[in-house]
Amino acid sequence: MRRLWLTVLLLLSSPAWSQTLVASVEPLAKVLRGLYGDQVQVVTLLQANQNPHQLALSPRQAMLVQQADLLVWLGETVEAPLAPLVARRQGPTLALLGLEGVHRREGDHDHEHHGHDHGDATLDPHLWLSLDNMMLLAGALAERYPQGLNQGEPARWQQAATTRQDHHHQALAGLSDIPWLSYHHPWGYLTETLGLAEPLVVSRQLDAGPGSRRFVELASQIRDQQVRCAIREPEARAALITRLCPDCHIHPLDPLGRDYPELDYLTWRDRLVEGFKACLQKAGAG
Repeated sequence: MRRLWLTVLLLLSSPAWSQTLVASVEPLAKVLRGLYGDQVQVVTLLQANQNPHQLALSPRQAMLVQQADLLVWLGETVEAPLAPLVARRQGPTLALLGLEGVHRREGDHDHEHHGHDHGDATLDPHLWLSLDNMMLLAGALAERYPQGLNQGEPARWQQAATTRQDHHHQALAGLSDIPWLSYHHPWGYLTETLGLAEPLVVSRQLDAGPGSRRFVELASQIRDQQVRCAIREPEARAALITRLCPDCHIHPLDPLGRDYPELDYLTWRDRLVEGFKACLQKAGAG
């Protein structure tokens, strides 16, 4: 009987922790899975078949936002469609853009962001591609929502991230001057950290192609700079890239990680670096 009462007291005194964590985009969900493991259910709000630049939430997704024990998102500036739902939430919410010290990269003035209606039209919204931002997120989660974290987190994850960053620099050594092509360039947070050249950009808006004059200019630049590498996002117009750069090695990569839903964030980042390395090396070899 005494053991039974002790068990009951332990259960009553144990801190309650969430069973369902919702992340607005897959890379944030990958970080959550790496930190919390199988002890919680992590759900990605943005589905693989949804265009992040024209996001319309279904009733089921709206319910997920309301019922999540914890919601992790980028913030109103780049995810405006989520903002009204977040404002009505009762549970805890963590916005990456609300964290002090988050790295904000300036984008292009006509760059379309997640949700169109945003407060800072020049902010590059792909904040999850900054490893510093994800380490900052890991620390904030441990501070504000420690329930259910795997033992040793977030220190283990942050150390692994730092080690990975060193390896990625080594993997891309000698490739910094090789020109490359991107459809709308979501890769800035990744490539600036790793010291790669700025790409030629086909279109400043993912959902719009270049006009005829811009097409001719691009084709000329590709020839003059001897561009032989193109990184293609899922929403990019593949046929247009092939027409622009017939000699390019075209490497498909998804900045949202939808092509590798089974991978944790750091392993997925390895795949991105491997993809850039393969493309740039082929381009450098002619």
